Amino acid sequence: MNSESYFKERERGIFEYILDNIPDSITVVDMEGKVIFFNSTAEEYFSVSKKDIIDSDIKEFFPNALLLKVLEKKISYHNIYNNPRENSFVVSSAVPLHDKQGNMIGGLARDRDITEIVKLSELLNKTQHNLLKLEKEYTKISTSGEAYFSKIISNNANFIQIINLCKNISKSPLNILLKGESGTGKELFAKAIHYESERKGKFIPINCSAIPKELFESELFGYEPGAFTGARNEGKKGKFEEAEGGTLFLDEIADMPLEMQPKLLRVLEEGVVTRIGGNKQRKIDVRIISATNKDIRTLIKENQFRNDLYYRLDVFQVNIPPLRDRKGDIVLLANKFLQEFCMEQGIGIIEIPDDILSIFSEYNWEGNVRELRNVIQRSVIYAHQNGKDKIEKEFLPAYMQKIEVDEINKVINVSQIKHHETGLEEYIEKIEKRIIQNTLRELNFNKSEAAKRLKIPRATLYYKIDKYNITMGEQ
Repeated sequence: MNSESYFKERERGIFEYILDNIPDSITVVDMEGKVIFFNSTAEEYFSVSKKDIIDSDIKEFFPNALLLKVLEKKISYHNIYNNPRENSFVVSSAVPLHDKQGNMIGGLARDRDITEIVKLSELLNKTQHNLLKLEKEYTKISTSGEAYFSKIISNNANFIQIINLCKNISKSPLNILLKGESGTGKELFAKAIHYESERKGKFIPINCSAIPKELFESELFGYEPGAFTGARNEGKKGKFEEAEGGTLFLDEIADMPLEMQPKLLRVLEEGVVTRIGGNKQRKIDVRIISATNKDIRTLIKENQFRNDLYYRLDVFQVNIPPLRDRKGDIVLLANKFLQEFCMEQGIGIIEIPDDILSIFSEYNWEGNVRELRNVIQRSVIYAHQNGKDKIEKEFLPAYMQKIEVDEINKVINVSQIKHHETGLEEYIEKIEKRIIQNTLRELNFNKSEAAKRLKIPRATLYYKIDKYNITMGEQ
């Protein structure tokens, strides 16, 4: 090989090396449409190898190639959306190639693959369409009681009876007193009852323990312009007027100031309110739902609550049990809160392993459902920050990390038998599953050794692993 040929070959090699390493697809054809260059990026984009396409007619591989138009019309095209073959989308630019004399000798195309972007765009369009449909459906149900009652979930027979009772009494005009510990979901019940009632007015909540005594009357009944120093010039509606035709929810009713109680009683008896600083009586149609975590009868004996007001409010009483009295719901609620929070935060669903659920079942949950939700949210944040796909013991509050779980006592819950939730056979299966899990874990999931220790045939162990859906590495 002479030196001139060597340098021409070397220059061609450098030229091809450069074109092979740019992020766009490069294709060169002659005047007949025969492919004379096809870079490595083009091979990746279109899953076509150089050895197959070089010296072949481009129409055989890309019947809609922009280069065919360049050869036909002898003009350039820039940034054209193109679909060179099925399920392949690119943004293309193609230009004629000329020799030194200005004669056209072929064409060059540069393609940027946007197939994934197009597919993602289609997916987003479908998602947007589905979201619009869901939004319409949500709008239909967001003002219905079902939307709220569906948030109150349970496997506990007694608790389900309470939910159904609230649904049944929701359409009555009776005032309702919700009793239950803090965090049991009294306001959620109140909202569900209101929306199920189909009353046209608003649901107006007011926390009786959070309002200063001196502002209580103006909050409930409103005031006229200039009624007192600092009053709005236009006056202000009270909560009773805001709730006209709807429901007034008096949360923490036991903390209502004693001097306010006769004024509230008068409104309930007469069905009218008078704003502070005014003498005009306004007729109202408001249903009262009140809630407390205190024993009002004890407060009555201590002269801290009016007996006559209590009987006006407690026309129908609903007792909401604490979470510790329906422990069968802990796993159900924990997984619900987990999924909701992960979706809100836009992160993958994190697992709650069995050992964590055991701690949850053992814990007393003095803060009830609210505390459970808070623990789940905290644990998910810690797990996500540490790159974990499951909640670990160290992510729980310190006071929960100290809990020792009695595994057998956890599995055997006699109260569930009392309420016909679980039978003997199911309990035996739970215990058997736990024994197999613990044995496999202790033996690093060596099935042969586990079968020997359990004194059962390996085939029987495999059957039970499949029956109980035990995964290797399950915690």
